[in-house]
Amino acid sequence: MRRIMMIGILGATATIASGCGGGSETFKNNPGPPAPINITGSVSNSRVMISPRSFGAGPINLYVTNAASKSVTLTVRSTSGAPVARLQSINPDTPGVVKFDAAPGDYQVIASQPGIRPAELHVGNERPSAASDVLQP
Repeated sequence: MRRIMMIGILGATATIASGCGGGSETFKNNPGPPAPINITGSVSNSRVMISPRSFGAGPINLYVTNAASKSVTLTVRSTSGAPVARLQSINPDTPGVVKFDAAPGDYQVIASQPGIRPAELHVGNERPSAASDVLQP
């Protein structure tokens, strides 16, 4: 009797499990986001410099060194004036990093100290998906 009950339970479990994951909808494999790119820059007493200044839309890692004589806060702003990202108080001779998603358009990287000219950035169309890239660090 016990053996028949076990076979019945196993059979019911197999039937239920075989129905899982089914459905009438097909799976749509949307491409993933682009891989982040690293852009670098520095702040001097006279201007903000970023390289490259033009790249495709997607995740950005902006690495900046403060070569100015005072601490600065950097703000990335779109042409509408809306802040996109902010890097708080970078001390002199100190690096910092800010990560953000850049949509197509033009941006400025602005230092908080007066007299420091901002850097201009141009972001083009979105970069290709990184979904097929293998072994990224």
